[in-house]
Amino acid sequence: MALHYAFRLSLIAFATESVRGILSHTDFIGATQSALVAAVIFFGLGLVLGEVATRLVEESARASFEKWKNNLD
Repeated sequence: MALHYAFRLSLIAFATESVRGILSHTDFIGATQSALVAAVIFFGLGLVLGEVATRLVEESARASFEKWKNNLD
């Protein structure tokens, strides 16, 4: 899940930075470099946040299951 989140976040950052470069009439090389840097930064951020989200969901599901299992006994 973390990897999927990281890829999506980096693609959004790349697209956003590319559009910003086009709208501000930046040269192609500068806009592409800026977009790539943004994609790399947000990929790392997405990995970290995706891993945190995965662990939170797993812990919540585990706790809910344990509570449900204890109620059956």
